[in-house]
Amino acid sequence: MPTSTDLTRLTAILTEAGTQALGFFNSLQQRTVEAKAPGDLVSDADRAVESTIRRLLSHHFPTDGILGEEMGGTPTGSFWAVDPIDGTANFLSGLPFWTISLGRMDQGQPVAGGILAPALGLMVVTDGTTLRETGLAPGSRATDPPCIGMGRNPRWPATDRHAVEATVEAAGLSPRLLGSCALSLMLVATGRLKGYIEPRAGGLWDCAAGVALCRAAGVPVALHLHPDGTVDVLAGEVFALAEAAGWDGEILTRS
Repeated sequence: MPTSTDLTRLTAILTEAGTQALGFFNSLQQRTVEAKAPGDLVSDADRAVESTIRRLLSHHFPTDGILGEEMGGTPTGSFWAVDPIDGTANFLSGLPFWTISLGRMDQGQPVAGGILAPALGLMVVTDGTTLRETGLAPGSRATDPPCIGMGRNPRWPATDRHAVEATVEAAGLSPRLLGSCALSLMLVATGRLKGYIEPRAGGLWDCAAGVALCRAAGVPVALHLHPDGTVDVLAGEVFALAEAAGWDGEILTRS
């Protein structure tokens, strides 16, 4: 099981990987980019940062497996779900809204993890109990944030997404599409978004760490893994909104 020592190790891994990623971000003209699918980009930075993370995880957590967005792996037992750059399109656009996300899975559930937004200077890590946040003053935490984070992916039909957006707005709230599931979940866990909703996110690497952070913060979450590896994720005060927009089934079961 995770321990407080893991927070130090996890912070060190994220810090080293973040320094490397920020160097790539500050030299965008030198990046090589290809499309894995229409609208789904990958760069040399994604692959290089994942290689670094894999090396560091293997050193600090040698008995754990690794499932990475770019290099794959076997999601069984205790393993790390790794997204070296979540929000690659933002990254390649020079936008600072991208993260490095490391979520530790055990018996099918996120139990620890950390997310770093290097260009924003924000990091949150958890061992499953303690939540350690750096980069924002406590006074910036809202008492009642008015924004709901939403994902956007080609597997979520636009008409269904628009129905959720309309429900959010009818409730007097503001939908926000930040382009990074991990960043959005980190902001839910730290009380800066009221909630987050995305069906069929690309994989556990997008959300495992964020779900672990939300659970450690006492935020209600739902996580449903589909056979194809995509994931439904809801966090925070979005369950009534999702139901009002016509959602039903297992995804509305909170944990």
